[in-house]
Amino acid sequence: MKQQQPPKMAFIPAAAVTIPAWEYHAHTIHSDGQTDVGTMVQRAIAAQLQRLVFTEHTEPDMHPRRDWFQRYYADVQRWRQRVEGVLELHVGLEVPIIDFAGQVILSDEIAEQSAFILGAVHAYPGYGWQLQQLEPEQAIDIEFRASMGLLDNRRIDAIAHIGGICQRFVTPFPLELFDEVVRKAVDRGIAVELNPAYHQPLAPYLAICRRHGAWVTPGSNAHGPDDLGLARAQLTQAAGA
Repeated sequence: MKQQQPPKMAFIPAAAVTIPAWEYHAHTIHSDGQTDVGTMVQRAIAAQLQRLVFTEHTEPDMHPRRDWFQRYYADVQRWRQRVEGVLELHVGLEVPIIDFAGQVILSDEIAEQSAFILGAVHAYPGYGWQLQQLEPEQAIDIEFRASMGLLDNRRIDAIAHIGGICQRFVTPFPLELFDEVVRKAVDRGIAVELNPAYHQPLAPYLAICRRHGAWVTPGSNAHGPDDLGLARAQLTQAAGA
């Protein structure tokens, strides 16, 4: 059984006008973040966040120690006890797809201890990070097929930055394909991350999520304390537009 599994209501209905003070995408030195758990927690409190979900990467090349997850889990647990009643903390993971069938880098052991699984398209199946060799049409097709495959994985709770790798490194990802991915996410009962690091401006992406009745999560892709809460702030602005 997952430890402290957030219920479905822990996600935000896209139609919401008031956005909770939540952050669902943050990294620390336990993967590729810039600072430690304590610094992130203290900044989250200063920013008046109410919930902080850490989402450390599972790619093996980010972890020189085999016991990285145990150390990460214990670190968050220590801070959870210190800030109980002030800030709600959760152990989560950002897991990358490895093929078009929805397989991700995620062991049963760490999945069982994680409260939130954020599925992501990172390195492209068959290409890795060699994105410069792709034509725009190829990148769009690969990211779309990988995203649709990811949604067949019943272990993920939310899908991260739809179209984001294509958007950041190759070419804009078409909104009509974002729309198709959102429709499948809704059908599968999977939340959609709205992430200002990849989705700018947020308003058209939120509008698509609203049209399909999606659940959304505010994800700032926070690799340092200054990024915490950016998604919530921009989502609040988009929701009231």
